[in-house]
Amino acid sequence: MGIQREVRIDLLRGITLLLIFIGHAEFSFSATFQHSRGFADASELFVLLAGMSSALAYYRRNAGLSLMRPWRRAWRIYLAYLLLFLVMAALGAWFAIALPTTEAAKDMAGFLAEPGIRGVQAILLAYMPGNLDILPMYVVLMLWAPFVFVLYDRHPVLLAVISIVLWLVAGLGHINLTNLALETGHWFFDPLSWQVIFTIGIVLGILIKSELEPLPYQRAVFALAAAFVIIAIPVNLLVFWGWISPPFPDFYKELVSKTNAGPLRIANALAILYLAWNIDLVKRAAVRPWLKPISVIGRHSLPIFSVGIFLSAAASVYMDLAPRASIIVQMTILVAGCAAQLLLGWLLERRRLRSVITKPQMNGANPA
Repeated sequence: MGIQREVRIDLLRGITLLLIFIGHAEFSFSATFQHSRGFADASELFVLLAGMSSALAYYRRNAGLSLMRPWRRAWRIYLAYLLLFLVMAALGAWFAIALPTTEAAKDMAGFLAEPGIRGVQAILLAYMPGNLDILPMYVVLMLWAPFVFVLYDRHPVLLAVISIVLWLVAGLGHINLTNLALETGHWFFDPLSWQVIFTIGIVLGILIKSELEPLPYQRAVFALAAAFVIIAIPVNLLVFWGWISPPFPDFYKELVSKTNAGPLRIANALAILYLAWNIDLVKRAAVRPWLKPISVIGRHSLPIFSVGIFLSAAASVYMDLAPRASIIVQMTILVAGCAAQLLLGWLLERRRLRSVITKPQMNGANPA
């Protein structure tokens, strides 16, 4: 059962990666598509699943404070961010010459004007244009993960209090880290707020690793989650389209804040995950061979996500230059972008399996 659950996580992560690509590509339907999932979108689901995967990979019961493996993962994510920043900076320089009116060129204009100081700020995670502050958020979350493991083992109630209080204080006080590349001056994804989603995911993952059901089926809970998810879709779309106005707009804005992980977004993401976890169709689909390519990209989430950011940036540049592109052209770009990520996942999985096969042979080789 544990293997099935891990495959289910991979499948759901793969789906969220493709959804994130579609949302970032800025097709004419991207914004509506994102809001069609209710108050939450793929980001919340991906962070939940990332927390679950982190627990499965790094948690060891009563192991004490073990920093090495989670922090090594944080370091790899940081290096991926730096590489992605360099690639986007190089493209931004080209866009500034060839396509100066595009948003991609404008995003990197500040860096190109002062590459020295902005480069140092980027290294220090204080200058991150566009979507480049997503990976740094994961760096912070992975640095936080070992402390979640220890607190869960020794003081689970204290863990809940710390995580919730930090989320409340950061959200209500709008406490955030600095990002000088954005007009707001802060990170778009506030890690002090988003840690609560990641922490929930870790706890769910620990339950799985302990051979417990993380989201046990209960008819009343399932019905409530389904009702919430179904109602959230038209409500969020109507507000997004401007067809209705919430009675307390400022309060509603806090409830659905993406930067501060608003409570409606968290509740919606948990409801979606609960439904997906307990619907038999999803359980069966997770082990179907024809869906394996999606599970594979979920297993290799870091390189797929990084390439997806690059591909979505390229798609958004095209949409910037051709805002009236036909739906056929847009769908062609969408399919090509998804296919590229699936192909990369297949290549990465082949390399992984080859290394798994080679290592036993090497270990069993006669040293003579």
